[in-house]
Amino acid sequence: MSSLFYRQPRLTALIAMVLVAAGLSAFLSIGRQEDPTITNLFATVVTPYPGADPARVEALITEKIEAELREIAEIDNIDSTSATGVSTISIELSQFISDARIEQVWSEIRDALADAAVALPAGVPEPEFSNDRTGAFSAISALMPRHDAVPPAVLARHAQMLEDRLRGLPGVSLVESFGVPEEEVIVAIDPVRLAALGLSAQQVASAVAAADPKVSAGRLRGARTDFLIEVTGEIRTLDRVREIPLTTSSDGFAVRLGDVATVEKAAKDPASSIAKVDGREAVLIAVKMEERRRVDTWMERIRSELERFEATLPGGLEHRLIFDQSGYTADRLAEVAGNMGVGIALVVGVLLLTLGFRAALVVAVALPLVGLASLATLNFMAITIHQMSVTGMIVALGLLVDAA
Repeated sequence: MSSLFYRQPRLTALIAMVLVAAGLSAFLSIGRQEDPTITNLFATVVTPYPGADPARVEALITEKIEAELREIAEIDNIDSTSATGVSTISIELSQFISDARIEQVWSEIRDALADAAVALPAGVPEPEFSNDRTGAFSAISALMPRHDAVPPAVLARHAQMLEDRLRGLPGVSLVESFGVPEEEVIVAIDPVRLAALGLSAQQVASAVAAADPKVSAGRLRGARTDFLIEVTGEIRTLDRVREIPLTTSSDGFAVRLGDVATVEKAAKDPASSIAKVDGREAVLIAVKMEERRRVDTWMERIRSELERFEATLPGGLEHRLIFDQSGYTADRLAEVAGNMGVGIALVVGVLLLTLGFRAALVVAVALPLVGLASLATLNFMAITIHQMSVTGMIVALGLLVDAA
């Protein structure tokens, strides 16, 4: 059996051809990325509670969320910090959980947070859950105005359009925006006029809140009917805000918000997040690729979509692709492959000078065959080519040289 390949040269040639075909096929189809995919077992839950001291945050926010999270058996550790106005909870899953189960556990955690949000005090927003802290973005685009006259709402709307278009492409696992401008309605009260009417700022705020109904006003039930009663006149324009009544005199004269305050729409200050490119404020749209994809072919699809989006942009906006992982990954893998080729050439050259042609020929034939067989094996095991896997192949080929 040990001399089978010596006695059957056709079998040896056939196996070598199969290895070459399988390796070349794997090289054309195997996934390529810069770094290996890391299984994420950590997440963070942030819940703001403006104006509350740490004791109230702990009692009303942190403890209620922790109580819901402790019911999930796959959570290994929960660390929380209750500070003034904010609750931060760090979650660590068990290291023994299977990869197929991880996404299901994250979904259960989101459901638990939704259940906990019902019991939180009025005015507290839903907890912000984040578990996308591993892996790098594969592409980052910048959308920026060409001049300062572009309204923030226009920039935000086109950024949302680009985000939706990229999210619909195949192979995209995550799309996230940074520096999206937000608008707010500013009501600047004239204190002199307000004092002359005997009103307070709190009364004005209560009138504004009551003028924008967000829930039903009641329910009309009958023997065969069940209707919700809703109040019309919700706030949609600035003029509607100015017309909010504050008080009415005995003779029927009504004081409206526009009589004691100026109402205007402006960018939120301070902004939730700020992104700048070349000193100009911009919106960054970052895209992450799915696992086991070829970043070069994936980026071709992304570039095509970006070109179609640029054709629809108004003249006041500019788009720029500021990061492309495919070029960086290709350069890194080419550098590693070049170093491996130089190493193989040196080894073959040294063996040719020291041990002769036959020993050098064995190594020269064995190294490419084993390399192609390794690519076929990696492709079969759904392992992508990245810095770590290529480095491991180089080490293994070095050991193969010694054996050969």
